Amino acid sequence: MLNKVVIQHLLFWILFILLWSAHDLVFHHDYLDLLYSNAYTTILYIPLVYFNLYYLVPNLLLKKRQTAYLIAIGSMIVLATFASSWNYGFYFTVLRPEPSSAKLFLSNQGKIILMTDILVLVGISMTLYLLREWYQKERYAREVEQKRLETELHLLKSQINPHFLFNSLNSIYVMLGKDQNAGRHLLLKFSDILSHQLYETQQDRVSLKKELENLKNYIGIERIRHDDLGKVNLDLPNQLNGQKIAPMLLMPIVENAFKHGQSSNGYWIDIALSISPDQSLKFKVENSYNERKKRALEGIGLPNLRRRLDLIYPERFQLQVEKENGIFKVNLNLDLND
Repeated sequence: MLNKVVIQHLLFWILFILLWSAHDLVFHHDYLDLLYSNAYTTILYIPLVYFNLYYLVPNLLLKKRQTAYLIAIGSMIVLATFASSWNYGFYFTVLRPEPSSAKLFLSNQGKIILMTDILVLVGISMTLYLLREWYQKERYAREVEQKRLETELHLLKSQINPHFLFNSLNSIYVMLGKDQNAGRHLLLKFSDILSHQLYETQQDRVSLKKELENLKNYIGIERIRHDDLGKVNLDLPNQLNGQKIAPMLLMPIVENAFKHGQSSNGYWIDIALSISPDQSLKFKVENSYNERKKRALEGIGLPNLRRRLDLIYPERFQLQVEKENGIFKVNLNLDLND
């Protein structure tokens, strides 16, 4: 089977001869005869076109040697014009005798016509060549950018809060010393969280149900760790209809609330999630915070989350962050329709 590129080139030359012959009907009214003569003459143009595309353009034009390129291509066009006029004369007088046509193409007027034809052919072939080169470079650039974004996205979603790991392990150790049953229960929750982050995050989408179960496990561990200091109100839907969501999108918001809401005097966190009939997710987290603390309330979790949302759900989300009167609020509206 012929290579796809070879077939494309053959189709180009066939189309060129057909259109060129139709153009030449102005000078000669026998279309079949024009097809024969133009097919014969095209033999001279093919080497010119490919020498220009695959030698002159890459070695002179694209290397910014414009003067040398113009001299080379100009010389070739002039030589091809005179060769073509002789070729036409030979064709019409020897192979298919028609003296009137031979005289036309051997005249100065005929040479100008031939030169115009060659210039048009060179222009068309260069346009197609440069368009193909541009398209290939654009496709390569898009592939590189896609790989870069996939790598960035993988790094963003695979981040595990080291403080949470350390504190959770420490809490499990202490709990096992106090109450082995409670400690084992805490260890199972912690194991589920790690399993979710290590395996589920490899997928583009996970079920919202699993994501919420992971969230509940995290909240359960934080509740145990802080005993009665934290009051957490959780309002999550009981029934879901198989909705899918990118993994680990909700966790950073809740992590941020626990991290920056903690206080030795006690704190509170309100977490609510709802799904509208049009499959729009609304996630709202509010927590108390100490206004006298100078540390940033968003840390790196929320900026990373915003970047992930930009990559995964472009123009399909709203993330609002507000803080006033000792209350920190995060509202996420997300279109789950894929």
